[in-house]
This record gives sequence, C-alpha cells and structure tokens, in this order.
Amino acid sequence: MARPSRSEFTARIRALADRVREDIASGALQPGDFLPSEVELGGTFGLSKESVRKALDALVEEGLIVKMKRVGNRVVRPPERKPDRVVAAAGEERTTLRFAYYPSLETEARIASSIATFERAYPSVAVRAIPTPFPAEYAEHGIADVIALTNWDALKWKERDPSFARLGAAPRTEAAHASLFAPFLRADGRAAAAPFVYSPIVLCYNREHLAACSLEEPQPDWTWYTLLKAARVLGGELGVTGFASHMQSVNRWTVFLLQNGFRFQEGEGARAADHPALWDSLRVARELVHQQEGGRRFWTENDADAERWFQEGRVSMIMTSYFGLNRLLHAGIDYGVSRLPRLRYDATLLLVTGLAVAADAKHAEAAEAFVRFLCGREAQLGIRRDTLTLPAHPEALAVQGGLTGNRPSREPDPAELWDACRDYEDLRLGTSALEAIREELKGYWSKLEDETEASLRLESLLLGK
Repeated sequence: MARPSRSEFTARIRALADRVREDIASGALQPGDFLPSEVELGGTFGLSKESVRKALDALVEEGLIVKMKRVGNRVVRPPERKPDRVVAAAGEERTTLRFAYYPSLETEARIASSIATFERAYPSVAVRAIPTPFPAEYAEHGIADVIALTNWDALKWKERDPSFARLGAAPRTEAAHASLFAPFLRADGRAAAAPFVYSPIVLCYNREHLAACSLEEPQPDWTWYTLLKAARVLGGELGVTGFASHMQSVNRWTVFLLQNGFRFQEGEGARAADHPALWDSLRVARELVHQQEGGRRFWTENDADAERWFQEGRVSMIMTSYFGLNRLLHAGIDYGVSRLPRLRYDATLLLVTGLAVAADAKHAEAAEAFVRFLCGREAQLGIRRDTLTLPAHPEALAVQGGLTGNRPSREPDPAELWDACRDYEDLRLGTSALEAIREELKGYWSKLEDETEASLRLESLLLGK
C-alpha cells in the first residue's frame, strides 16, 4: 500500500482537529471530559503520535483543551449545556459526581456494584466513574469531586502540602482502628480522607506443598531464616520456587527496615548508609531473592507476577496483601495466610486506601453522602462478602458467615495484627528518597555490587536528600 502523501496527512490532521471542535461545539464533549488517548486518535484518523500532537497543539492554542501531564487532554471551553448535570429518564435533572479511583478497586472493592446501589438509594445523584492511576492529580486539577487515595499517595501529597488544601474535611465514618486514619491526618489533626479498605502485608502459602514436604505451616515465631530453610526444602523436593516476592516494590523491601527498627534520623546521612540495622535488613531481602537452588531466578515486573506464579503452583510462598489475594478468589488452590516472619520486631506494612472530597467539589453535600455510603455498613459488607479485601468498617470486618469465593483455609484474626502494623512514615524518609534508594539497590539485590559499593552510593544519596 502506498504511503499517504503530505497533503493527505495534512488533511487528516485537519479532520482530527475539526472533529474535536465539532464535538465541543455540539456538547458531545463537555468541559472536564478527556479526549481519547493519542494512540486511539492515531488509529481512528490514520496518524502517527507526532501528527496527532500537531492537531492537539492547535486545539491548545485555541483554548479548547489543555494537556495535563500523566492524565490526558482535557476539554476546557464550556459549551452552552451545563456540564455538571444530566437528565434523568423522567426529565428531572440529576447532580453528577465525578469519582476518580484506582482501576484495581473495580475488583478489589466491587466499585461498580457500590456505585449502582448508591444511585438507587440517591436517585437525584449520578456518579461518573473515572478509573485512573492518578486520582490525586484529578483532585489537584479540580476535575474530580471524590477521589480514592492510598497512604503512599497521601504521603506524597503531605510532603508537598501538609494541610491537604485541595481536599475538604473527611465525612465522619467508622473505622476498625485509629491506624486507618493516621495516613490522612492534616497537621491540625483533622482527617483529609475517610478509611475505605486496607491490608497489612502478609505471607501466603500453598498448604499442599508444605504438607507434601512434611513441613509445618508458618507459625508466629517464624523468622525469615526459618522461611529460607523451608523454601530450600520445597525447591529441592518439589522443583518449585520456595518463595517469591516483587522485592523492589516499595511495599515489600521497606518491611525489612521496619522489622529491624531502622529509622532515618535528620543529619545522619553518612552514618545511616552504614547502619547495621539497614544492612541486616537489606541482606535478608537479597537472600530471599536468591534463595532458589540451581541458579533459577524469578524476576518480577510487579506484585501480580508472584501472585500469578503462586496461583499456577510454581511458587510455594509469597509476600502479598489481601488486595493481591483477590487473584485467588476463583482459583482451585488450598492456601493459608499468616503474619510475616520476623527479624528483630514483629512488624508489617499497613496499606490503606481512603476516600476524600475535593475542596472545590461542586456538590459537596452529595459528595460527602457518597463517601459516607461507600464507607458505610452496607457497601462495606458487600466488600467483605464478595472480595478478600479487608473493609475499614468494624462491623463489616467482623463478619465471618456468607463469604464467597476461595478463601484461605487458615488465616490470622485481623484484630490480632494491629500492633504489628507500621506506616511508611515510620521510616522517616520521604517518598522520593525511598524511590531513589530502591533504584540504587537494584545492583546490590542483583549481586552486581557488594555492601561496601552499595553503601557508598546510598551515602551520597542520603546526604543529598
């Protein structure tokens, strides 16, 4: 097929720009709406990314759209129709709430079902679902009324703005423990988000694998060295990987620092890089990466890799969360969950997702009602029944009957884990520093560097923090 001529490309660029102009003028695209991705537009109009961007640049110059980093291209010129209302079937106007949330919550917290139930309970309100990896940015740019917010993203926000100025006051809701509110507290002690769902990092294990090797199931007194011994037996006798984890995840390697009581103290950059507690922690993490006999290594791209291998029976034990365990909900595998093995302290990392109302939400009362509903007993019971995710509501969390799916046949009582739960903030290192340390440690974990070399690199990083 002949390559299109320059004039044909120019015509296609013009056609793309004209289509967007027409859609905005007709109201098909509303203020706050996002255009399809550049890849989709390129496929529709037969254009490269560069050519698509030429058309979009023209629309930016005309003030019709704005480009938002890591979010997309957003319509900004208002047509005559009201952007924040839709017409119900009976002809009455319904308030529309824009809800930005992490896509994983669709399976981890049955978001679509809860939205539908809310809309039936509040027929005058419609919820516009916006799944995105970056809900916080939607609130900061004023294009979401309600957002989901993890404790990691909350810490990033808090480092920039301890007052969470772009968020309103969190509606009053119930939570199983005060630890669930802690990541979202402002400097004045008020909460910026209401706890929605949570999970500690836990150990998940294949019960059949352990039984086949006559190994006991993980006990409260297990250390990581106990696990290493068991992993080697499993690998040697069954030909599987005894233990796997996406160790470079900030939700994994930081656990070992917490278990050794390591905390960064202001002004001790050089000494921190050479601190015994730091290297005791990192050494164990490296041993876990390389514990498999025979030279076989599993390198992971994300947490889901280890969970998939576990589901397939190729791995006997994994470090995971109740969020990740949802991948086993319909799997035919007999598994158990236990608290993590320990180092000096019995500690684990607590992951929390909260719900927040934007300070400039156009319909604040409706937004607050939506958050209260999602964090309330009915919606939280649905999460408890239909997923493995732990709901924040105390009554829902306590329910044991009527739970669906393939659940762990042995697991700890969630109430017994609170004393062990820690937060990223306990390390007293900022998110940027933790991410930078992780990058620097890849060479050490891969055995391309020894502790002396890695220590020098960390010293430079910490001093420059």
